[in-house]
Amino acid sequence: MAIIKKPVNKKAVMASKVLAAKKAKAAPTRKKRRIRQTLDRFIVVAIGTNATGTPKDTTGWTASLRAGTTTVTADFDEFGVVRFPTISTLTSVPYLLTLRDESGATIRSFNVPADREFFVARF
Repeated sequence: MAIIKKPVNKKAVMASKVLAAKKAKAAPTRKKRRIRQTLDRFIVVAIGTNATGTPKDTTGWTASLRAGTTTVTADFDEFGVVRFPTISTLTSVPYLLTLRDESGATIRSFNVPADREFFVARF
């Protein structure tokens, strides 16, 4: 039995190889990543400056955020976290954050930039 070879169109074969190579080299289209927020209200975490970054015992402490003439105050829990229920995230303006101890004495102040969900006060 004899095998009959069909004539091959070399131009068509070369064109398909070139097209396949272009597709392989083409960068895959990337979808735009959507930024998803996980925190709906602004949160501050107070931690120490030691290597482990343990939260401070903040029982009785308060924090206040000031933007212009508006000031919002909230209480810390015992784990070093304060949640501002009236400030939604991402914040739209910069704030001045002031931390006060249980007697009302100012411990530390921080400048918090805009576009934040949370702030880590390390001191």
